[in-house]
Amino acid sequence: MVLQNKRFGAFLGLNFRRVISLAAILSALSFTLSSVPTPAKEADPVREAVEAITQRFMARVKACGRELPYTPGVVIDSRPTLIAFYFDDRSIHASRWSEMPPPVQGMIAEWARQGTLGLTAEGQFAEVFNSLLVPHELGHFAASVSGRDKGQSFWDGEVYANRVAIAFWKGETGGEHLEKRLMNYNRFLDALPNPVPVGQQPRAWFEANYESLGNDPQAYGWYQGLFMREARKAAERDDFCSLVSPP
Repeated sequence: MVLQNKRFGAFLGLNFRRVISLAAILSALSFTLSSVPTPAKEADPVREAVEAITQRFMARVKACGRELPYTPGVVIDSRPTLIAFYFDDRSIHASRWSEMPPPVQGMIAEWARQGTLGLTAEGQFAEVFNSLLVPHELGHFAASVSGRDKGQSFWDGEVYANRVAIAFWKGETGGEHLEKRLMNYNRFLDALPNPVPVGQQPRAWFEANYESLGNDPQAYGWYQGLFMREARKAAERDDFCSLVSPP
C-alpha cells in the first residue's frame, strides 16, 4: 500500500528578541553541550530487519544500472495499515507485533495456524509484515521513480508491487524457498471472507475504497491474496531489473 500522509507540523512563531536570547544561551552552553556524549541509538530488531532489506533492495537496483533518488527511511509506528510506503516522509511505516490490538493478533494467530511454515503468531507477523512485504512497499517507490505509476490503477499498482517483491526475493539468498513462503502467505488469505458487497465488482470496489480498505486488515488481506496470485502467474517471465526500470 502506498499513501500520501497529509498532516503537517505546527508552525513555530518566535519574536526577534526571543531568538537573540536563545542564541546567546546556546552560545554560552556550546562547550558544555559538545562535551556530552551522544547516546547510542537504541537497538530495535524490527527497524533493523526492515532497514537491512531496504539496503539490499537499493543495492540490487544499483546493480541493475539504475539509481533511486534516496534510500527510504524506516518508521515503526504500528498503524492500521501494518506496512505502507509514505511519500511525504520518504519512509516505510512498519509495525511491531507487541503493539497490535487483540483482534489483529487473533487474526494473525489463525493465519499462522493455517500457514505452511509452522510459525508462531508472532513469527508469522514478522515473516509477512517485517520481511516478505518490505520489497512490495519499495516496489511502489521504484514505480514512482521509473514512471510506471503514471496512469496506473490502484489494482495494477498492487499487483506490480507484488511482482517486484517476488522478483527481489528470487534473487536473494534462500530464494529457493520463496514458493513455500508464498504458499504460507496465501493459504489463509484465500480463505478470508469476500468483503465486496453483493452487486459490486471486486476491481471497481477496490478502486473506490483503496485508502479505507488499507485500514481493514481482513478486507485488505483478501485483496492481497488475490493480488499475490495474479503476481505469481507473471513471476516466471519477470525480471527484477526490468521491473525497476522505466516501462
